[in-house]
Amino acid sequence: MKKKMILLSFLMLLAFFVTANSAYWEASVTQVATISPNPSSGFGRLLFKFDLPDQLNGVTIDYAELVFIATPDTGRSYICLMGAYPLTKNWESANLSWSDGWTTPGGDFTDTIYSTCLIRSSQDRVTRMDITDIVQMWVDSTLTNHGLIMMPLEDSNRFLKLHTDPQWPPDEKAKVRIFFTTPARQ
Repeated sequence: MKKKMILLSFLMLLAFFVTANSAYWEASVTQVATISPNPSSGFGRLLFKFDLPDQLNGVTIDYAELVFIATPDTGRSYICLMGAYPLTKNWESANLSWSDGWTTPGGDFTDTIYSTCLIRSSQDRVTRMDITDIVQMWVDSTLTNHGLIMMPLEDSNRFLKLHTDPQWPPDEKAKVRIFFTTPARQ
């Protein structure tokens, strides 16, 4: 209930401060994958990919978030600091592994961190990662949209396990929400 109230407060505040040419788009993430040097563990680096609609061409991204549930392979730690990196190579979740299809085992991605978040060790905690800068670069064609990879910042040998939210449809593993402003009409 508290999380819903915080989200509702944020949305009301956003609605108060945005202009009349602001809009909102939400969708399921079309491709989600886990790659790991040990696939039988279920833990690995998380990959997310979604197509942006044509309505986002030429807009300003006010806020974009990736929403998912994951548990870190934390050992004794209860939280894990994660970074989101844009992928630099196209991929399909059906034929993906740690080594096959990548120039570098573990994925081909930029070396710049565009977003971070903390993931707690509880399976039922929804994580919201701010991916505004990445989505804006995709919209501006500064970066090609090959999706993004999520990795731990403190130890590259730590991994995540993705979970589904019982309130979402069974095949939905992540969502993307984008608030944007269209150019003013002349």
